[in-house]
Amino acid sequence: MDSPCEPGVGSRHLLELHADVEPILGEIVDVVPSPSGPVVDYAVKELPLQAVRELLSLIDRLRARGLAVQNDVVRPREHEVIADPRRLREVLRALMANRCPARAVSPHGRTLTKLIPADIAPDQALPLEWQTDDVLPEPPFFIEIVSHFSVFRFAVARTETRGDRMAVPVPLELERARNRAWVRARPREGEGFITFVHPRWPELRIRRPLSDISFDGVAFDTKRLTDVLYPGLTIKDLSIQWRDRERFDFRGVIRHVGNTSNLSGEDIAGILLVPHSEDDAARWRDHVIRLLSPNTRADGRFAEQVWELLDRAGYFGLSGMSQSDFLSQKAGFGKFCRRIARAPDLGSQVVRPSARGVEGSVSAVRPYERSTFFYQTARHPNHVATPGSARGQILRDIHLDIMTRTYRDSPNTEWLMAMVQESARFPRLAYYDIPRRYVDTGRAYILPIRPLKKIAAPGDRRTVYPEATFDTATDEERKMVCEVLARTKNPIYLEALDFVPDRFDLAQIGEEWRDAGILRKRDVLVARTAEGPVVAAIVELVDEGVHLFSLLDAVRIVPLREGVLPKELLTKLLEFAGEFYEAHRKTTFTYHFEGSDGRSDIGHALDAGFQDMGNAFLILLRWELVPEMLEQIYQVAAPRDIPALPPPLPAPP
Repeated sequence: MDSPCEPGVGSRHLLELHADVEPILGEIVDVVPSPSGPVVDYAVKELPLQAVRELLSLIDRLRARGLAVQNDVVRPREHEVIADPRRLREVLRALMANRCPARAVSPHGRTLTKLIPADIAPDQALPLEWQTDDVLPEPPFFIEIVSHFSVFRFAVARTETRGDRMAVPVPLELERARNRAWVRARPREGEGFITFVHPRWPELRIRRPLSDISFDGVAFDTKRLTDVLYPGLTIKDLSIQWRDRERFDFRGVIRHVGNTSNLSGEDIAGILLVPHSEDDAARWRDHVIRLLSPNTRADGRFAEQVWELLDRAGYFGLSGMSQSDFLSQKAGFGKFCRRIARAPDLGSQVVRPSARGVEGSVSAVRPYERSTFFYQTARHPNHVATPGSARGQILRDIHLDIMTRTYRDSPNTEWLMAMVQESARFPRLAYYDIPRRYVDTGRAYILPIRPLKKIAAPGDRRTVYPEATFDTATDEERKMVCEVLARTKNPIYLEALDFVPDRFDLAQIGEEWRDAGILRKRDVLVARTAEGPVVAAIVELVDEGVHLFSLLDAVRIVPLREGVLPKELLTKLLEFAGEFYEAHRKTTFTYHFEGSDGRSDIGHALDAGFQDMGNAFLILLRWELVPEMLEQIYQVAAPRDIPALPPPLPAPP
């Protein structure tokens, strides 16, 4: 270039790229130094449509030869390399059992062929078997598998043909990337279309089929050279037609254009949707929910059937209880189911109905300002196979629905919260394994606890402890409790359970619950000796029937002074907490014993008449990681119609 290579100098330049492309008028906007020489940021000006198409064609040819890279692909939100042999094999078996769509991809990213998971041959050196309607690819290449939430990728260096199948070995590493904030619904062919006029070249009227949709965006098939779309392009008016019966109007911004994870091998465009009004937004969100979860409901009409399901599933028999222990809560349970259905920002109860009743159910509430608690998962024990209702499918459906509703309706949620019994297989696999991977990163917290349940009865024995008095805490004592918690508890625990000064009284979330006609309250009780306050009990309260095991009617003890507290003092404090619940007409509540390992001495609680419910874990997970948990649920609940992969051979000595 003869003129100076500086921003603004020379104003405009002609850029000659290739004999097939006419010179392009533009200007230099920036020059960035690099070890190999200056990198010039060059902005083109006033390009005619044909010139743009010629330029894009050149870029595509360079990319196919590995001489250009695509820089408009969205960076993954989560990325990991799975190298643990056991987990890698479990993930691969689940992906194949779920029949996840896949493709073979060249080292340069070009789609070679679609692949269909066929089977696993565990006794073969190359056990992963695939089918295709096209020509089998020649190695080396990559296999990309698209699950509901992530894209998995591994390298293939050798293959073997078995009839119409291609067999490949188990890789040493499996790469996982999640690009999107939430799962998207995949329309059937010809079900939905996006239509708009190109804002820069109005002669282009674009109508393309949708490939997937979400609450805030859609992706659609495109042809790069025909549609001339690029990231950042703003579209003032676009419409989405659904089955020629419904129409949704938006503004939009193109976010990316490429072929990442697009199994058709064609280009795909992602667009951010901006509704014209809140009514438009609500109508679209309802539409997406119906597509994501067509087989589940959350309208509060199934309380009686859910109660029967919990009974059949053995829920009432957990921790040595029986159905008779819960009958007093049945009326309150029905009332809560109806009220929470009218307050979706506070939670929901999702069911999978069928002709014989309810096949599965799970509940969620937001007991703290920024945390949603998931609980009471049940599935009918006598499974009846029908199309689309495999055992695992029911669990996947109800979890996807309830977590999607939380994502849509509770934008304040920052933490997923769950209580998992140590002996419960599915909850441990579904709710425990994922947070365990993120504890060291500060994005999850797992606290061993020991919940104990108290069912008050007339004439309960009372402990005598004259060395202390028991009362409601003063403002100064409540402040002392917050200070002790801040010194002794994990910051995630404090944040998620509102044990911070500005939210400690649950004023905001309590008001939201009251507006929905449901009680939510926290108070502090304290034991005082001649030396002052020595120990506090934080007591929390909800309406009858919200949680049938009363885990939200919770007592937590907080020592305010160092040293060992007398057993009788703690017993008396728990009895005093019982008087608090009796005053609110509650006969059942729980004590969350948070020892260092959840297994320390609980004699003070047993003396107060509590029943041990066994060891458990309090799970807290950053909400942005919930898709990872859903991915885990989809793997745990995968069909069992193909065998597991064998463990790797031990390394030679």
